[in-house]
Amino acid sequence: MAWVERLAAKVSWHPLDLDVAWMEIQRRLGVDLPDDFKEFCQCFGRGLFSGYLEVYSSAGGGDLGALVKLERFQRMLEQHPVVQDGYEPYGLFRPERGGLIPWGVSFTAAEYYWNARIDVPPENWPVVAREEVGQWKIYEVGMAEFAYRILTDATFEEFSIAELVPVPFYEGAPR
Repeated sequence: MAWVERLAAKVSWHPLDLDVAWMEIQRRLGVDLPDDFKEFCQCFGRGLFSGYLEVYSSAGGGDLGALVKLERFQRMLEQHPVVQDGYEPYGLFRPERGGLIPWGVSFTAAEYYWNARIDVPPENWPVVAREEVGQWKIYEVGMAEFAYRILTDATFEEFSIAELVPVPFYEGAPR
C-alpha cells in the first residue's frame, strides 16, 4: 500500500481526486515534484492533520501552497539577503542549482522541506526538517511517509505527535 493510501486510511479520509494542473505548476517552479506529493495533493487538498501538521497542498487547478510559500521565501531573501543564512548549507531552491523547497509546517513551527537536487530524481529527494534555525535533520524518506510517521510513529521522537493524538484525523479546508 502506498504511503498516501496508508495516510488516508489512518485518518479515515476519502480521496478528493482533485484535478491539479501539474504541468503548469512544475513549469512555474522549474522542476518536477515527487509523485507521492502529487498523489497527496490530489487525495487531500488543503487542510490540517490533527490540528498540528499543515502540508502546503493544492485546492486544485494551478494552485499549490508549496509554490506560493517558496515564492514568498524567495522575495524575502531578495529584500533581506541576511535571511539566506537560515537556509544554509542547502540554500533556498533555484531551478539552476536546486535547494530547499518547503512542503509543510507544524503547529510548533517545525519546518519540512525537500532537498531538491537537480541531479537526483524527485522520488529520491530526502526530507530535510528543523525545529530550530540551523538544526537540520535529513530523512531518506518521501513526504507522505514522513507525514505518516509524524502522526503515527511514537518512535519518531523529534517530530511525532502519536502519543499526544492517538487517533489522528484530517480536517480538509472548505472548497
